[in-house]
Amino acid sequence: MIDEKNNYQTVYINIDDSGKLVESENVAIYAGLVFTSKKEKDKFITQYRSIVKSIQCKYCKKESSNCKDKNSCPELKHNMLKPKHNRQLMNYIKKYSILCCIINNNKVYTNIKDNTASRGRFLDYALKLLIKETMKGLIKEKRINPNLPLKLVINIDEQTTKTNGYYNLKDSILEELKYGIFNYNYGYLNKPIINSDLEVNVCYQKSDKSYLIQASDLIAGTVRKLFLNNMKNTIEFSKRTSFINYRIFLP
Repeated sequence: MIDEKNNYQTVYINIDDSGKLVESENVAIYAGLVFTSKKEKDKFITQYRSIVKSIQCKYCKKESSNCKDKNSCPELKHNMLKPKHNRQLMNYIKKYSILCCIINNNKVYTNIKDNTASRGRFLDYALKLLIKETMKGLIKEKRINPNLPLKLVINIDEQTTKTNGYYNLKDSILEELKYGIFNYNYGYLNKPIINSDLEVNVCYQKSDKSYLIQASDLIAGTVRKLFLNNMKNTIEFSKRTSFINYRIFLP
């Protein structure tokens, strides 16, 4: 959405992961939400927080009569939610734009999965590609204008970054979107998709402090479960994940 007064746009991308890029797991998921205005983002947070507060006490070990602080309730993680509460939260989330990267670990070279630096570079590439495909989708849908100044705010779970160690994600995203990347192996330039000023901010957040990261955790966990349940039925997996607006499969 364009700020008519200042003639610039802001996009907010929020991402969390589920599953790791390791030999012992079949899939690694990066997923989350994208908003094209602060108003849209804040509206989501307000309603999502309200739903969370309505069910949070059901997961608290304290008796309700002894609970004096609602802020001390446990963070709702995907792997702890009952199916009905998962559906309740996901039904609201699906009203907004969802992005997702599905990495089939079985198709990734073992030397990449076993080496920390190689794994980090692969995940950096995966995130960069997911963000680029999301931005291309927003441009195609005319939700953003590539010829007007743009601010891109990327929120990522802090724990995810500690585990995988991203490599200069901010600069690589800026280079890919604004300047393009020359592929020396094939001798061609991946053309930039943003033609005006671009500011990229990457923020690492604690999930217990961010409803956006908590919602992204729920999306990633839900998609991972659907993938594992439909590994041999790609058509069914695609059908069950039709709520994803912007998706990529790797490798």
